[in-house]
Amino acid sequence: MGDTNLDIILLAGGGAVFVLLIVMIVLSNTLSKGRKETRAKLERFKARFDQKTILKGEGSRSIRVNQEQTGLAGMLSDLLPRRDQIKNRLGQAGLAMELSRYATICLGLAAFSALTLFLAGFGVMLALAIGVIAGIGLPHVWVSNRMAARKDKFTKQFPEAMDLMVRGLKSGLPVNECIANVATELPEPTGVEFRKITDAMRLGKQLEEALWETADRLDTADFKFFVISLVVQRETGGNLGETLGNLSNILRQRQAMKLKVKAMSSEAKASAWIVGLLPFIMLGAIMTMNYDYGIILFTNPKAIMAGIGALIWMSLGIFIMSRMIKFEV
Repeated sequence: MGDTNLDIILLAGGGAVFVLLIVMIVLSNTLSKGRKETRAKLERFKARFDQKTILKGEGSRSIRVNQEQTGLAGMLSDLLPRRDQIKNRLGQAGLAMELSRYATICLGLAAFSALTLFLAGFGVMLALAIGVIAGIGLPHVWVSNRMAARKDKFTKQFPEAMDLMVRGLKSGLPVNECIANVATELPEPTGVEFRKITDAMRLGKQLEEALWETADRLDTADFKFFVISLVVQRETGGNLGETLGNLSNILRQRQAMKLKVKAMSSEAKASAWIVGLLPFIMLGAIMTMNYDYGIILFTNPKAIMAGIGALIWMSLGIFIMSRMIKFEV
C-alpha cells in the first residue's frame, strides 16, 4: 500500500513538473515579447549594413585566436556547451579569461562543493547533484553580476561620452578623433571600449565594422542607438553633432525613467527577496539548533521528494515575480 501511494505521488509530481515547465515557457515568451521585438528590429537594421562593413583582410586571422588549448585545460574547455556564448559573456563582463581557465574553475567549485557536502553527511547522489549545480551555477551568476554591473556603469558614462564627441565635432574634429578622445578621457569601461574601436580602425577595419563589433560585445540598446545614428548620418548626411546631442538628451531621459521605475518596483523586489530567502534562512536555523532533525530533509526519500516539489513551486513563484517587476524602458 505504501509503495502504491509513493508511485502515485511520484507520478503526480512528474506531471506537475511537466505542467510547470510548460507554464514557465509560455510566461517567459509572453513577458519578453517586447524585448524580442526591439532586438529583432535592431538586428534587421544591422543586417542592412553588414555587406558594407566586411573587412578587406578578413582572411588573415591571428594565429593566437585559432590556437587550441592542449592538455587537461583544453579537454575541460572542449566539454563546455555553447563555448562562443560563454566567451562572449566573459568579454561583456570585462574578463580577459581563457575558456580553459573558466572550465577549470567550474570543475574545482563542483568538486569542492560535492566533497564538502559529502563530509557534512549528505548522500552521495545529492552531494554530486548539488556540486554540479554549484560548479555550473556559481560562475554563471558571478559572470552575470559582472556583466550587469559593467553594463550599468557603461550606460551611466555613455551620455558623457556623447557630449564629449559633440564638443569635438563642433570644434571641427573628425569622428575618428572624437572617438579617440573619448577613449583617452573617460575611465573604464567606456574608455576601454572606445579604445578597442580606435585600435580596430588602426588595424584597418572600417568604422562601421568596429562599431557593430563593439555593439555585439556590449549588447546595450544605448550603444546600438549611437551606432545606428552614426551609420545613418554617414549614409544620408546631416549635422552629426546635433544628432548626437539629441541622442545624449534621450539617453539621459531614459536613465531618469529607469531610476523612477526602479524606485516604484523596489517594494516588490524586497518582497521577492524575502519570500525567496526566508525558507533557506529557516532551514539554516533548524540545522543549527537541531542538526539530526534538519538532516532528514536530505536523507529521507519522501522528504527529498517534498523538498524538490517545494523548490519547484518556489522557483516558479520567484520567476513570475521577477518577470513582473522587470520593465523594458
